Amino acid sequence: MDKQKILIVDHDLLVISELAGFLWDEPYEICLAGYGVEGLEILRQEEIDLAVVELHVEGIDGITLLKHVKEEKIQTAMLIMTSLRSAELGEQLIKAGAASVFDKPIERDVFLTQVKRYMPPRDMWKTRFEVFLEDHYSNPDLKFEDVMRYFRFSKSHGYALFKKHLGKAFRESLRKVRIEKAKLLIEETPLPIFEIAAHCGFRSSSRLNEAFKRLYGMSPRAYRQKEDIRVRN
Repeated sequence: MDKQKILIVDHDLLVISELAGFLWDEPYEICLAGYGVEGLEILRQEEIDLAVVELHVEGIDGITLLKHVKEEKIQTAMLIMTSLRSAELGEQLIKAGAASVFDKPIERDVFLTQVKRYMPPRDMWKTRFEVFLEDHYSNPDLKFEDVMRYFRFSKSHGYALFKKHLGKAFRESLRKVRIEKAKLLIEETPLPIFEIAAHCGFRSSSRLNEAFKRLYGMSPRAYRQKEDIRVRN
């Protein structure tokens, strides 16, 4: 199972070394960046679950980094650390998108508590995608753009996230859910095949036939007849 990823962004190598040391025995993959620009590129290219960023990191500071994360719809929990915090600054950072703000120097127990509190659940995206498909599979016009709007992420990041957590691209995942729902209705109801097709988001019974045959090696009608014989016996 892939480890969840934490990104640490700070121009102070001693701080980076200390925080990485705190995480040494924890079940995370650690990514490091000494400049804000470098940190932003990692956030764009990798699926980072949680980032710990120095507010005044060189290159792109923490507030600017938060702005990019929000505008580019990067799905990463952002923790900001600073030695110059005020109540007003803390409020500003939270409004800008930080999950939490904490003070330097950082004690090990405090740091690990923050990380564990704001680290997203491992299967969060898998569950959220599955629930979305369950709620929307009957819509024949459903497109990946609808997923993007619903979850507010970019197209490239969304495709990668979806495939990683469901193991398949959006179209294939949606088709599988629709076929499984159709199979259940074939087994448990006397509904005509064309009604089952419409209920499950297929534009016609022929499209259901094609998809069903590809997965089960027979048409929905043949499958129903086979199930009827099995039940009678």
